[in-house]
Amino acid sequence: MKICAITMVYRDYWALAQWIRHYSKHLGIENLYVVVHGPDERVNEIAAGANIWTIPRETLEGFDKRRNKMLNDFQSGLLRFYDWVIRTDTDELICIDPDVHSSFSDLFSNTTDDTVFSIGLNVYEQPTDKEMPDGVSVFTCRTAAVITGNYSKAWAVSVDAPLMRHGVKLTNMDSTPYTYGFPTGVYLVHLKFANIAALADVNATRKEVARAGVPGLPGWGWKRADAHAMKFFETAETLELTPWTDAVAKAHALIPTDMKSEEGDGVVRSPGIPFLAKTTLPKWFKTY
Repeated sequence: MKICAITMVYRDYWALAQWIRHYSKHLGIENLYVVVHGPDERVNEIAAGANIWTIPRETLEGFDKRRNKMLNDFQSGLLRFYDWVIRTDTDELICIDPDVHSSFSDLFSNTTDDTVFSIGLNVYEQPTDKEMPDGVSVFTCRTAAVITGNYSKAWAVSVDAPLMRHGVKLTNMDSTPYTYGFPTGVYLVHLKFANIAALADVNATRKEVARAGVPGLPGWGWKRADAHAMKFFETAETLELTPWTDAVAKAHALIPTDMKSEEGDGVVRSPGIPFLAKTTLPKWFKTY
């Protein structure tokens, strides 16, 4: 089975290094595709060996719509050469419980649906955590996580099903219906809050983009990136700790059973529950 992964990046160097390290280990560096928004030699160094595609950054007008259309078209093209395409943001890692699935190939071989969602985890830096060293997996230093419906996203397709708004459009141009699955033992780990030092740099970039003054840019989460991050950390500290098994069971009971369907465009997505449960990652994450 042939599997590839694609992402798009602008200056998010720490997360990109994590993304490259993670997916090259499981898929091979030659099966990774990195879209760079504007020339960046540092990205070229971090992603050396992957397939790097640099696109212009002359204007940010219509940024979200143009980006998503391009990535969906690229994803569709890659399906002419791959059985499955994984597509995540640069700060998102798909982690598989080895007691449930031995590999991505094993997971997809046992998947009968056309597209895949997973339970989302916001892994975050706690006040007692040490600063993240360079060149190591995030899971060697971070164990705290908040399960979130917001990041229980669609992340892989085997058909021409466009990904959008954290969900997937379950019809194509010919109105062909597709299906989605929510397999157990698979998690989408969001790293935005896992490295406070890197977050400061990313937030500065996001505020710069969001305040560029042209139509079609990301919304308030980018304009008020610092306040958004502070709210996450403050709320996470107030939550009671739930054992991993109980937290995951709660997530599977609530999220896949309450999927949201957008009227008119056929997009299905997970419910936007930002703080479902705080938990501690099991030891198997350290193998990543």
